[in-house]
Amino acid sequence: MDDNGNGDENGNGDETENGNGDENGNENGDEPENGNGSEAAEAATTDIGESLDDFQDGGSWYALRDEQLTPDDGEAVVGDQSLLVESDDNVSTIAWAPASPLDLSDQYLSLAVKVTSPVGGQMAMHVRAPGGDDYVTARRRLPNGVDEWFRIDFGYTIGYGSPDFESVQELRIEMVAPEGDPIEYRVDDLRTTPAQDESNVILAFYGGLESHYETVFPLLEERGWVGTLGISQDLLNRPGRLDIDQLREMRDAGWEICSYPVHEGDLTSLNEDGMRQVVESNRDYLAKRGFEDGARHFFTPRNRMNTDLLNVLRDTHETAFVFGAGSSGIPPTGRHTISAISGSDYDSSRAPILRADQHNQVVVPYFEEVGGDGMSVDDFEAQLDRIADEDDDTAYGDGLEPITPSQLLEYY
Repeated sequence: MDDNGNGDENGNGDETENGNGDENGNENGDEPENGNGSEAAEAATTDIGESLDDFQDGGSWYALRDEQLTPDDGEAVVGDQSLLVESDDNVSTIAWAPASPLDLSDQYLSLAVKVTSPVGGQMAMHVRAPGGDDYVTARRRLPNGVDEWFRIDFGYTIGYGSPDFESVQELRIEMVAPEGDPIEYRVDDLRTTPAQDESNVILAFYGGLESHYETVFPLLEERGWVGTLGISQDLLNRPGRLDIDQLREMRDAGWEICSYPVHEGDLTSLNEDGMRQVVESNRDYLAKRGFEDGARHFFTPRNRMNTDLLNVLRDTHETAFVFGAGSSGIPPTGRHTISAISGSDYDSSRAPILRADQHNQVVVPYFEEVGGDGMSVDDFEAQLDRIADEDDDTAYGDGLEPITPSQLLEYY
């Protein structure tokens, strides 16, 4: 398993993401005014948190690599325009130095984006403190087929020095495309959301494999932890797979049984009607068998999401998860593009897990086979120890509290 989430042909991932305020501080700050864009632009709006920049003043941001920056009054999520960024190079960096320092202590950042090239690239937000040498970076892999508006919740993945979040001097947005590809994207509605008091982890297990019940279930039970299963209806009751009775036992222990219809292969190869049929069928199958709560949540098969699938999921599920290689603020403002990471890759998962712990964010590591040909049981237990923060040598915070997708919505 590599850091792109590459899996196998047995139904496991191979490529490798609008909420309401509540009493925990995520109250509506400023009601966003609708932009002049599409239904996707409307879906990318949120009333969580407060606006930091609505990009109505296109001159606030400037190019660092000869990019062309153009206010676009034909595309907007809020207000009358967004900012169009174009570059012939495959790396683009734009920056904003506010007139006075920003206080981003105990704040999350999110952004509406529309990427037309490269579809499926990598975007990063750099938060820089005085002096320029102390900063943190939130790096996010983008859904590989979404070319319409959606939201990114930035979770920090790396840092240098000890940046002073009370005096942020500069924000930078970086886009990276494959070598030789030009860059064209739009950004709008940069927002801050009050941070939470604790960090969370959603432990996701894809495919309903026998090892999830025989090995993982008792290991999590020993810790008093809950997990989440991504289930495909046609892969149940088969050799090496779980049955309904086992799913119900795990549900009764606090696990959540969610939708992961990988049995149909690559959903993005279907037209929108075909996707909708598959997605609704798997959801309804689970709901009718006692897994109503989990059926509200979707884990993207093979981590392949395009615009049509995103549109279907916005209609059919309350949340959807897709490989993004980072963590997210709590609650995520883009509920149908929530970032997941490959928990089976022990090395690449270290930074997003420990940073989520430090910054009180939510991280969603997913696992496939545990034991046998998959992640070794020893490495899996070491991953659980890292999440629990039992190794003082890598301690960033106080450990992450395991929750389910439904708890992510209910708690926050």
